[in-house]
Amino acid sequence: MGRSSQEQALQNRARIVETASGLFRRSGVDSVSVADVMKAAGMTVGGFYKHFASKDALVQEALILSFSQAAESWLRISHQDKPKARGSGAIIDHYFKEKAPEQTCPMIAFAPHAPAEAYSKGAEKLLMQFLDHMHHARMNGCYDAASEREAKVLFAAMIGAKFLTRAAGNAEWVGSVRDAVSEMASPASPQSIVR
Repeated sequence: MGRSSQEQALQNRARIVETASGLFRRSGVDSVSVADVMKAAGMTVGGFYKHFASKDALVQEALILSFSQAAESWLRISHQDKPKARGSGAIIDHYFKEKAPEQTCPMIAFAPHAPAEAYSKGAEKLLMQFLDHMHHARMNGCYDAASEREAKVLFAAMIGAKFLTRAAGNAEWVGSVRDAVSEMASPASPQSIVR
């Protein structure tokens, strides 16, 4: 295979993974077939097997890409130079913001069907990024074991509230749960972990 053919094969593979990532995040792994992915990528189903041994192999790569995209997004939010973004609620505000279905949180979208090791590594990376953000958001005072424990609870609450939004829609009670999570991260809140 010539150099340009290899480059084209790599570009095709990347397009398949990118397309699959968006489709899986939007509709769920079980709802999307290989044929759906290839059609959306503008390729034939027969071409799929030149790049992947199985749908499971594609799911693994799409999951890794999805977590990488989420981590990059959180990193951008953490480093914005806006006063509100420097507070501990910046990632939470971003996380709760309405996004295209193709940008569904990978921790939610892939949970039922993800390869355990890849999912675990991706979710752990997002947790560590969240904890790092919370640590840097504490402009006054120390960040001790209790603060880290509270940040972990806030992380879990954030994921849970987003899951409820996906499962139950924008019902008023779901909004009140999201608001409660956001308030916990607010520096003005008496329960805030940023004191």
